[in-house]
Amino acid sequence: ILFSIFLVAYGIYKIYNLPLHLSRLFYIYSILFGVVFTILFSLGLKRLSNNIKANLSILFFTIGITIYTIEAYLNFFLKPLEEEQDRKSIALKIGVPYDARTKMEILNDLKNSNINTFPNYLPSEFRESNGLASKKNRIYPLGSISNSTTIFGNESGYYPIIETDEYGFNNPKGLYIENEVDIMLVGDSFAAGVAVNSNESIGAVLRELDFNTISVGKGGNGPLLELASLKEYAKPLRPKIVLWIYYTNDLKGLDKETKSPILKKYLTENDYSQNLISRQKEIDIILKNYDQIQWKKQKNKKEKERRKIEKIINSLKLTQLRKMINLTPTFTSEFTNLFKDVLKKSKQTVLEWDGKMYFISLPDFNRYSRDEEHMYRDFVMQTADELNIPIIDVNKEVFDSHPDPLSLFPLRVHGHYTAEGYRLIAETVVKRLEEDGYVPIKSKK
Repeated sequence: ILFSIFLVAYGIYKIYNLPLHLSRLFYIYSILFGVVFTILFSLGLKRLSNNIKANLSILFFTIGITIYTIEAYLNFFLKPLEEEQDRKSIALKIGVPYDARTKMEILNDLKNSNINTFPNYLPSEFRESNGLASKKNRIYPLGSISNSTTIFGNESGYYPIIETDEYGFNNPKGLYIENEVDIMLVGDSFAAGVAVNSNESIGAVLRELDFNTISVGKGGNGPLLELASLKEYAKPLRPKIVLWIYYTNDLKGLDKETKSPILKKYLTENDYSQNLISRQKEIDIILKNYDQIQWKKQKNKKEKERRKIEKIINSLKLTQLRKMINLTPTFTSEFTNLFKDVLKKSKQTVLEWDGKMYFISLPDFNRYSRDEEHMYRDFVMQTADELNIPIIDVNKEVFDSHPDPLSLFPLRVHGHYTAEGYRLIAETVVKRLEEDGYVPIKSKK
């Protein structure tokens, strides 16, 4: 009875506190299910003998324990290789050197060597706060601290040390020249080149192949942040090609991004801009002030604690088990239309300067480790197709045809791609651009 009552209360709470992207139907069913079982149990407790009540209690207790045991197995034991702390043991087994220091220890070591070092702050950190306060007005930074040293996460046994450009992105300096950019990448950590050195990212390989390329990708970016980056950094430079890099978790970020009034303006107001490309000094100041606060808090440690708590909560909600039997809330039409609007606005923005936008679909580890396709892949691909945005399907073009696709993930573990993976993606992009008749700016001179 208590569980049924809890199910009803939880369903009511979720309906009134539901993220934009989830349908209420799932929780309505949960409420009905809880009400029916509450009634049945209440009637049953009055009429059944004590012996039957005891047997039923044991039965339901056993079923509950079994269900949560399966969930615990799925959540904590089936995917142990996906956990960062297990990468060290994997690396040691295959003879790969592994730097066991934490991010904070690495950053401290760099700072102690008098290197201008800062954490890799991400725009997604400022969604709830709607950016950061500045002297003039509130500002939402889309890059990191410029001309500084930062690090990416350790996925291959080492922490890539990155030198940011004049706008806080992972590029060489001096590339931001109007009408001189072949390609601009917008996207999340994959567009940023996380997990590899600066000269091994998609953007770096494209530059090796004579395409003047800039990446304004940052980890955690979702569709609205990508639209914002496109308007702030691509629009002033007018790149010939924009590569919209899409990964399977990007849709989840859209719901949180809509909570920011500043980010929403990029979609609702045609000419809205914070003019970030001319405000980097101001951005550096507020991010350095933010860094002083975060450094004292040692945010990375808190993040690990948050992840542990989140995993326990997901286990109580039977998240993994519900995924297996496809018993999860679905996206609302409002949310899917929002994604389509963002993609449509991005394409229209690129067309304003006669540029061309490509939609790059990236696969995740589960597709090749478990043959588990992302549930919204068809929707995303169909949306890009309906908007007549050329698609480069990395799943089919690179990973599906590769003899060992898992080798394209560092240590063959869930995460980003290896240098070889990024290179193959860049080469696939170049092949497609050449097929479409595009000639790099350098080749025209």
